[in-house]
Amino acid sequence: MGLRDILVIVIILLSVPVSLLNAYYGIVVWTWIAYFNPHRYVWGAARYGMFQPAMLIAIPTLLGTFFAPKNTRIWIRETVLLAALWVWITFTTLYISIVPEFSGHVQDAYTHLEEVSKILLMTFVTILLVSSKTKLRWMVLVILGSFGIKALFAAIFYLRTGGEFQIWGPEGSFLYDNNDFALAMNMTIPLFFYMAQAEQNRWVRIGLRGLMVAVAICVVGTYSRGGLLGLSAVTLTIVVKSRQKIIGLFLVFIAVMGILTLTTIAWKDRMSEFLQGNFDKSAYSRLVAWTGGLNLAVQHPLTGGGFDVYTDEAVFPHYVPSTARGYLYGKNIHLHSSHSIYFQMLGEHGFVGLGLFLLLLWSCFMNMGRLRRQAFVYTDLEWVIPYTNMFQVTLIAYMINGATLGRAYFDFFYQIVALVIVLRLLARRELTATLLEVEPEETLATVAA
Repeated sequence: MGLRDILVIVIILLSVPVSLLNAYYGIVVWTWIAYFNPHRYVWGAARYGMFQPAMLIAIPTLLGTFFAPKNTRIWIRETVLLAALWVWITFTTLYISIVPEFSGHVQDAYTHLEEVSKILLMTFVTILLVSSKTKLRWMVLVILGSFGIKALFAAIFYLRTGGEFQIWGPEGSFLYDNNDFALAMNMTIPLFFYMAQAEQNRWVRIGLRGLMVAVAICVVGTYSRGGLLGLSAVTLTIVVKSRQKIIGLFLVFIAVMGILTLTTIAWKDRMSEFLQGNFDKSAYSRLVAWTGGLNLAVQHPLTGGGFDVYTDEAVFPHYVPSTARGYLYGKNIHLHSSHSIYFQMLGEHGFVGLGLFLLLLWSCFMNMGRLRRQAFVYTDLEWVIPYTNMFQVTLIAYMINGATLGRAYFDFFYQIVALVIVLRLLARRELTATLLEVEPEETLATVAA
């Protein structure tokens, strides 16, 4: 067992009792493990044994939540939609277990439901435990540190090798796939950008902006076409929204220069073929998945086919047009994903599931704009403005990048939803206190609006 193994194991084991006594500390450590994956950077027992750091921290954190200071009255619109989505995907999983057509992937669906339920459970724990401005700030900084350090090492490797090797995430993690890694990196860029604006410490601002550049290089280095689309959307949105146009334009310049100078011929060929309309197997499989998912939803409009219906080769090919089905097997293409967060929800959980998912996205996005407008009126809420911007642009990155990637249950997205809810709860609490001081007779009407 190496020194790094010992260090990781000691940190995790010491965090177990602390997480029981201080549940907020537990959720922060759990977030660090989920995104940084420290056990993936060692080579001994901490990596290959029965050591499960996320589980070790999650259990005492859940127990400690009962005794920790918590947010109260958490049931705002986004929380209700999140809970409704959880209930619905549970119902569709139970429903397909009695439908003979879907019997082949029922067991996989139950496994998938268990995984998603763990994500949603920790999402609600985050909503409960991040109960102050300071806790929100540190949670965002831990997320950025986890992703940023990972991106820094990956970017250095990419530059040292002249861009000859494709960037992947930590093996065995939910970020391992290059497309997943690109999606997560794109979602962090707005967090880095706006957090740097909010931070008072000059060196913290410099560090955040430096890591943001490393993240942009990583997106290019993943060779992900969806990632490139997401990076373009993020940079353009930041430029449009930002008052500091120079910094935004500098980010665009870095991205363009990275594409022109830090990419290989293989990278340029992969992108140019796609832009010219010459679809490879990956691009064609997306069209097949989307068409089949729509046909499946038309036949099962309420419930869809449940988790993992896209990979059930005894069922899903029957919903694919016959010409595409012939090409699919003629080229030996096997679908492994829905290739879209929207078609994933549609095919697996029907129009109801897709509707709840879209309402959750819409509500989070629109309420960040509404909260920002309130902050311009009530100066005590000015601190929320950078957060509303970062969460809005992060959601744009997810919605655009996710259009070509089947990650409707992406861990990071649901934590962003949790932080959106937390921000609204904290702002509501502060706004209520402000209105009670200056205009108590209108307090209830204003906060309710």
